[in-house]
Amino acid sequence: MDNKDLLIASAARLYSMGIDLEAARDRLRQLVEQGVPYNSDEMRRAVLDFKELEQQWKELEKQHLELRNNMLMS
Repeated sequence: MDNKDLLIASAARLYSMGIDLEAARDRLRQLVEQGVPYNSDEMRRAVLDFKELEQQWKELEKQHLELRNNMLMS
């Protein structure tokens, strides 16, 4: 797989993960709107899920940008 294909695959993964991240954000919003206590197990799980996805997205975005920048430099 060449760098162009890797960049495209990376962008596709970013897009997919972004959808998952927004779904996790919406879940948090729903829980807040429903009045679920912040210290409940359900809320804690939702926050942890969101934070984990957010961290994964940030790492993938960093890799994607590094790959893109490397391609632009060569």
